[in-house]
Amino acid sequence: MKWPVFFMGLLLMGTTVRAQEWTLMDSGTGLIVEDKTYSRQLKIARRGNKWDIRELNENGARDGKYKGNQLFAAWIQGPETKEFIDSSGKPAWLYKYKIIYPDGKIFESEPSEFYPPGYSYFAIMAGSDTEGVWKIEWFIIKRSSKQSIQVATNVFQALRGKP
Repeated sequence: MKWPVFFMGLLLMGTTVRAQEWTLMDSGTGLIVEDKTYSRQLKIARRGNKWDIRELNENGARDGKYKGNQLFAAWIQGPETKEFIDSSGKPAWLYKYKIIYPDGKIFESEPSEFYPPGYSYFAIMAGSDTEGVWKIEWFIIKRSSKQSIQVATNVFQALRGKP
């Protein structure tokens, strides 16, 4: 009787551990659609690594108004949050990002939760003084241990005028 219970316990532990894994599916910079379904589905309108910041700013990309509802943003996508729930019912993994601006200044976000489909994004606020190469580093953070792991890096160039 003890052996079946022991093996069942091992099987359940293996399933729990596997469910706690996090795998990068996508990351990038570009224009995303910010409509009424944005929290349920990431829609990428255009991705790239060279951007005309003058054109984006003049056409509302900083405010999510480019071509009606597009936002200039960076994003990260992993598995659905239901795939990595901890014992208290909360997502076991959080994310944070670090921006290294063209002038060398650094901004680091606070840890945050992913949307339930497993992605997150933030608006890129490229102004007229931020021409040059930008670097965005993405990290996932294990909620229980606060351990941080870098999982992606996105680099893009902001130009004034057509790339």
